[in-house]
Amino acid sequence: MFSERDVSRPSLQKIYGKESDECDRCFREVWTQLIEERRRALARDERNPEIYLHLAGHHAALMEDETALSVLREGLTRCRFSVKLHYAYIEKLRKLNRTQDAIDAIHQALRVFPHDLAIRMKESLILPVIYQTVEEIGYYRRRFWDGLSALAARISLETPESRRDALNAVSAHRNVLLGYQGENDLELQQRYGNLVHRIVAANFPEWADTPPMPGLNGKLRIGYVSSYFLNHSSVVKTFLRWLLMHDRVRFDVHAYQVGQAPDCIADELRRSGMRFAHFSDSVHEVARAVRADRLHVLVFLDIGRSPVMTLLAALRLAPIQCMAWDHPITSGLPTMNYYLSSALMEPPNGQDHYSEKLICLPGVGVCYQKPVIPRALLGKRRPDYGLRDNAILYLSCQSTFKYLPQHDDLFPAIALRLPSAQFVFLTPNHDILKAFRTRLGRAFSVMGLSVDDFCVFLPQQDIFNYWNLNLLSDVFLDTIEWSGGVTTVEAIACGLPIVTLPGRLMRGRHSYAILTQFGVTDTIARDKPDYVNIAVRLGLDHAWRQNVVERFKQGSRVFYSDTCSLSTLEDFYQEAVKQHSSSLSNDHVY
Repeated sequence: MFSERDVSRPSLQKIYGKESDECDRCFREVWTQLIEERRRALARDERNPEIYLHLAGHHAALMEDETALSVLREGLTRCRFSVKLHYAYIEKLRKLNRTQDAIDAIHQALRVFPHDLAIRMKESLILPVIYQTVEEIGYYRRRFWDGLSALAARISLETPESRRDALNAVSAHRNVLLGYQGENDLELQQRYGNLVHRIVAANFPEWADTPPMPGLNGKLRIGYVSSYFLNHSSVVKTFLRWLLMHDRVRFDVHAYQVGQAPDCIADELRRSGMRFAHFSDSVHEVARAVRADRLHVLVFLDIGRSPVMTLLAALRLAPIQCMAWDHPITSGLPTMNYYLSSALMEPPNGQDHYSEKLICLPGVGVCYQKPVIPRALLGKRRPDYGLRDNAILYLSCQSTFKYLPQHDDLFPAIALRLPSAQFVFLTPNHDILKAFRTRLGRAFSVMGLSVDDFCVFLPQQDIFNYWNLNLLSDVFLDTIEWSGGVTTVEAIACGLPIVTLPGRLMRGRHSYAILTQFGVTDTIARDKPDYVNIAVRLGLDHAWRQNVVERFKQGSRVFYSDTCSLSTLEDFYQEAVKQHSSSLSNDHVY
């Protein structure tokens, strides 16, 4: 018998191996059984909001989103005063990109809970997952600005109750979608960061001021904190070698996992000789432990990915605090000193996009570990995904919110010149699929084409099916203004040429940097027409396509063995600590 904690695809894959059909069958059977149990519980206690929450979650696990919404609406009918049910219903609508429906649900919730600051924050800062037009982006950007200004004026921190309510509100908000609008978000992020800092400092005044710099005798103590020190996460794939390869003579390395239970990555970190600690989502627990370790430098790897990471970063847990770019956008926090970036990824005016001081490490800025693609386990063919055997297959597999409407015309422009093209996209749910397909349909229609003739929309894949899909494709099409990072590296490992167009901001230049460091730059486009030309040529010219792939193989040894970014990072840590200590000494003298 399985418990709810057992019913994840990774846990079932451990039981059944990598045969996804058997895993999927078991996954569905177990959730169906849990649904039946919840239904029986509901018959006995129809006014218990927790049962509705669990039941909706079970249906959502099976991608039965309409049923999940129906369950939540039924729960709200019977348990109108359950704030958790209102939260869940609003969040479900938001994830399905039913933004206006979510706003209507927020207004309904505010009629029941007019003083709930968390609901008010949802109303002020809600953003769509995917936009239909450029004008819609502008509308929600202005709405976010106005809502943030109103929140900052509204929030009071004068009483213990008001401080607690404000903390609960920011603890429930994940400020992650703003960066996907393709704009410079410095001012908006600073406004949000200042608000969060004010709230967190009022609730945890003992950790609001900068701690003293520890002495410089012996090793420097460097801490890395993340919510995703987990197998197959982008944090691990991007930054793990920083931690594993640090010079242990010069540095004492600490790793802090916040939130989810640790897995095999924790064992790897411990075996390397560093100190690893796991904490719940308790700000108090983490802050106390990190302060007790008396670090010289603390690095936040994924600010923005989870609320607790933002809350922790808004405190002063070490005298020098840095952020890395798992979520590549400025934190806007007054507590963050440095942004650790890549010399190849940053545009010439990069500093204009950050509240932190920009530190550009050589090359791509990290030491990627070469992906190991288990080809022997990846035996699916194109028909298994509903794809044509005779198509030139273009894989465009980024998260849907990375696709901006002003760039939809790239796909029909390629199709117009290459009728055998087939484009593959991954979408998280039916509503997002429908919205994205409608938007692309307009772009194809303008050129006299049908989206159904060229585009295939697949659900998000587990890691093995995803790699398998890469192996079956011919060309990888990068997104503009927020490009691939790990996805680009893994596509190269699967033998795919990459078409990319570097954007105006660092987050739109990952693939550009990766291809440049590999030494394969002829598929980097100058502009959108050049992007289309390169994509079409790769589709038609098999010999050139193979030549590009072969040059990636030749560049692999140099790319994956390059540790210049790490040695530069270590030198930066030592110099920053020295300068900070010197500054404190001079301040003391005067």
